[in-house]
Amino acid sequence: MTTIKDIARIANCSLSTVSKALNGRQDVSQVMKDRIIQIAKEQNFTPNVFGKGLKNQKTENIGVIFCREFQPLSLNPFYSRVLEGIEAELAINNYNLVLHLLPEVYRGELPKMIKERKVDGLILIGVLQEKFIEQLKIENIPTILIDPKIPTDCLSQVLIDNEHGGFLATQYLINKGHSRIAFISGDLERESFRQRFTGYYKAMNYNHLPIDEKYIRSGGLEMGYDHINALLKLDPCPTAIFAANDINAIYGYKAIKDNKLNIPDDISIVGFDDIDLAKMATPPLTTVRVYKEEMGSIAVRKLINLVNDVEKTTTNIVPVRIIERKSVRSINENLIRFN
Repeated sequence: MTTIKDIARIANCSLSTVSKALNGRQDVSQVMKDRIIQIAKEQNFTPNVFGKGLKNQKTENIGVIFCREFQPLSLNPFYSRVLEGIEAELAINNYNLVLHLLPEVYRGELPKMIKERKVDGLILIGVLQEKFIEQLKIENIPTILIDPKIPTDCLSQVLIDNEHGGFLATQYLINKGHSRIAFISGDLERESFRQRFTGYYKAMNYNHLPIDEKYIRSGGLEMGYDHINALLKLDPCPTAIFAANDINAIYGYKAIKDNKLNIPDDISIVGFDDIDLAKMATPPLTTVRVYKEEMGSIAVRKLINLVNDVEKTTTNIVPVRIIERKSVRSINENLIRFN
């Protein structure tokens, strides 16, 4: 990549002269200014790039980079709400949104808006690869991550209180009389799911309840049908299931119906996220509410502070709470019926 030093060498002048010329300063001759600008164009050294190190140069743009995994962004009921919060907060603060969808397989090239400094800061959401994060750190651009897959202490983050949410969901089922409680989730390599599992594990231990490894199934954001169908074949099968995301819980509804069982009479289920589908499911899904729009709003406010040097790297944990609906019942173990 061409640098300001390269421009100075080709123009046979000082770095300060290049900087002044590219910023339109009057204390550089027009001939030299024209020569430097022409060299910059020939070297594909765009104004946004050479403005990288200049003080007080703002684009009033915020970049949002999203890794869509294997589905369109518009179909992701979690991140689409996070984006709504981002858009609303940016509008309030008179910033523009520049959205970039990162490919599922990162090929090592940074988006153009980063290379050319077309944004003042970045918000990263979705499952982003470690290689991309490491390359981004080198660019030294204000960045904040929303619920990242890979934990990092070098960048600001807005996190869900995943572990506490997992504990709340499991404790809720225990308080309803359940002791054979299964856990299903996406890939446990993902930080959020691992934290929710930790919450489940701690609640079971706190209440001196055994954890049966057969009751723990993970892998895939939309494998709830397969996970729950397998659990229902066990003897004894669980009386309740904590699904670490609502999509898996709702996919699992069909598996319960296909096994000629009813929710919550035969088996209870709790989800996590409180997406819109949760309250429209039959029966409506008891779940852990994540304040998705608020996460987007907080990320924008924190990023603007970083851009303006108001604060340094921070970690913000957003609280969660149980939303009680109709998918869980209180039980007496002796009255549980399975066909």
